[in-house]
Amino acid sequence: MSLRAAQSTREILKHLSSGPGAARLPSNVSKIALTFASKGKNESAGARHFLQENLPRIRYNNPHIEYEVYKTLDASTKPTIAVHFSNGSSKVIEIPRVHSNVIVDQVFAATPN
Repeated sequence: MSLRAAQSTREILKHLSSGPGAARLPSNVSKIALTFASKGKNESAGARHFLQENLPRIRYNNPHIEYEVYKTLDASTKPTIAVHFSNGSSKVIEIPRVHSNVIVDQVFAATPN
């Protein structure tokens, strides 16, 4: 069941606390920034699905992190997700034509424990 299909508060909370992305990120992660084209090529389809289905879980389970989403109308924009750390460093992951669950795995793999 998707988050949009959830009917009750109980279903929404169950959805947010389970599934891909329903885990704590290390405390040294300060920000996650997602960039993608809102229309056009299918390269951003996984990023759009990640925004709707997986990012709410990550946000719910990691309220200490700042989140930014950049949608552009330029269809040539390559989708990326950047993980920023409290020491000022960051890791940018290119995600063209990547499934949303793989994006979650890549975000968690980019964070050292």
